[in-house]
Amino acid sequence: MRHALHPTGRAFGFTLIELMIVVAVVAVLATVAYPAFQDSVRKGRRADAIAGLNRLQQLQERVRGQFPVYAAAVASMPGPPPATSPELHYDLAIDNANANGYTMTAVANATSPQFKDTPCRRLRVQMAGGTITYSSFNAAGDVDATNANRCWPR
Repeated sequence: MRHALHPTGRAFGFTLIELMIVVAVVAVLATVAYPAFQDSVRKGRRADAIAGLNRLQQLQERVRGQFPVYAAAVASMPGPPPATSPELHYDLAIDNANANGYTMTAVANATSPQFKDTPCRRLRVQMAGGTITYSSFNAAGDVDATNANRCWPR
């Protein structure tokens, strides 16, 4: 005899509780993964600053080959002045220049999503007497000039 509460056919599908468990697991994974993803995107955009500073370095060497000093401003460089990085995430500037070297910075543009990269908001290249030093400044202005600087890929 068959009982009405136990049908012989098996029901297929998911119960509401199973579905809610899956949604909760996906939400936890997304909460953990999204900040790591954003950090990776910011790290990738730092290549934009590096490309801009590399371009300025090449132009500085062209200027130095023609004149006895390095260019003191971006506007005085040959060709169209590269005041921003190629993807427009950073503003480029020459802070100091003389016959022996220069200091250039790439500062994250306030309208760019890269501005949220607070540990590496400002990247600096300094050339003095033939030695190049790479450093960075966080949002508070603290400098990191160590070789283990995480803002510059090695």
